[in-house]
Amino acid sequence: MILLAAAVMSGAALLFAQVQAAEPDQAALPLACGNGQELVSLELAGLLSQALGSDPSIAIAQQDVASAKADVLAAQGAFLPQGVASYQNQHYVPNNEFSPVIVVGNTVLGGSQTNSAYGSLALSLNLYNNGRDVATLKGAKAGERAAVSGLDSQVDDTFSKVLQAYADLYEAQVVARQHATAVEVLRTIQSRAEERYVGGHGSVIAIGQARDATLDAEQALNQSCRDAADKASALADAAGLRLSLRQRLQAVSALPAPGLDEMDRQDLQVILDSDTGIVARRQKVEAARDKLKAAERAYGPTVTVSVRKDWLGQSADDQWTANRQIQPYDYQIGVSFQQQLFPFATERAGVDRAQVEVRHAQAELDQARLDAEKKLRAALSARDEAEASWRSARNSLEEAQRILMLTESLYSAGRTDLDSVQHATLDRDKAQATVVTLSSRRTSAAWAALRALEPAQFTGTVLRQFGLSLKPVD
Repeated sequence: MILLAAAVMSGAALLFAQVQAAEPDQAALPLACGNGQELVSLELAGLLSQALGSDPSIAIAQQDVASAKADVLAAQGAFLPQGVASYQNQHYVPNNEFSPVIVVGNTVLGGSQTNSAYGSLALSLNLYNNGRDVATLKGAKAGERAAVSGLDSQVDDTFSKVLQAYADLYEAQVVARQHATAVEVLRTIQSRAEERYVGGHGSVIAIGQARDATLDAEQALNQSCRDAADKASALADAAGLRLSLRQRLQAVSALPAPGLDEMDRQDLQVILDSDTGIVARRQKVEAARDKLKAAERAYGPTVTVSVRKDWLGQSADDQWTANRQIQPYDYQIGVSFQQQLFPFATERAGVDRAQVEVRHAQAELDQARLDAEKKLRAALSARDEAEASWRSARNSLEEAQRILMLTESLYSAGRTDLDSVQHATLDRDKAQATVVTLSSRRTSAAWAALRALEPAQFTGTVLRQFGLSLKPVD
């Protein structure tokens, strides 16, 4: 798949917008984390589009494709005839016009003064060079395929990086919101403990415990705010956004699921063979082998046919007359055969260097296979772990909800106090935030599993999911 010059949106234009006061949700960043910054939000589709247009790695991969196309064009030129047209005027004044004509190499000395106009048209065609040009062309085409696969792989990496960074920010915001809520509730409990002590119904110990709990919650809130700020910066970097120090990104919603109900469980070898990174490395091996063939063919002969037609005009009077009298003169047809006998030091060095490049490319392919298999197993393990953790968190949430209902019933019956209800509410809110966080982690693990299991479908799935399209490279 030849990929993008820039990503375009099929829907409305995506613009930054200042976050307006709205009904808070679990993903909204708490005011305590704002630190006077302007919170800006951008839809995930806009972040992906921005990343495709600003990621330097993609720009480098695009230039690699353009360079590979130029190499193919240059290699094709060896199969085309070479034509040269020339025209020259010469005013020849000998030292002694009565001296005989002497030829030294290609230089004529002596004779009479003359003015000449000379033109020629020469064509040459390489008929045979032991397959060197064929191997060079095949290597250039393999290099082009490697560059295209490398671009595809880089686009997949950029998509994965932005999706993961967005999910991380969303999860950090959920945790910060839960900690902010806990601080508010614990401050209320602390205030109530102080009121009971003033009224003679409490103790200093209860006040100290409430104060310690509030302090711990505030420290947790500060840490979660810092985590959210770090995740926002990471997302901006992944998307290639340059924000001012007064601005901070905010995730507007949870990461959507890939949209594939069931991923095909293919054979491991089939999955690895379709991985864009491995495809690129495999094409580089082919290019290196073709380069080795071209180097080995340098020992063979070359056969070239050439045709040349000459035009000549001469005058002893002036240059203008010589140009007016120019007319067809000789023509020449020749076939040349050349075979180098010695030395072969340059050719031998070229073969040795090409052999090293083949071994190097093969080693890179083997390493890419090992890395891809490792990432595949890690992605599947992470997906299974995220699924199991999410299910456990849901069970924990259900238990926390039952405890909260029981505590509220006891409070209505006068058998417990309001502090117990609020503590049970905090436990329920924490369990709920954990479910939301693990649900987001479960979704990001599904995207990673899609990238690992269906590498050929990953880019297309992202484009369809977020309404993006790609312009082909020129």
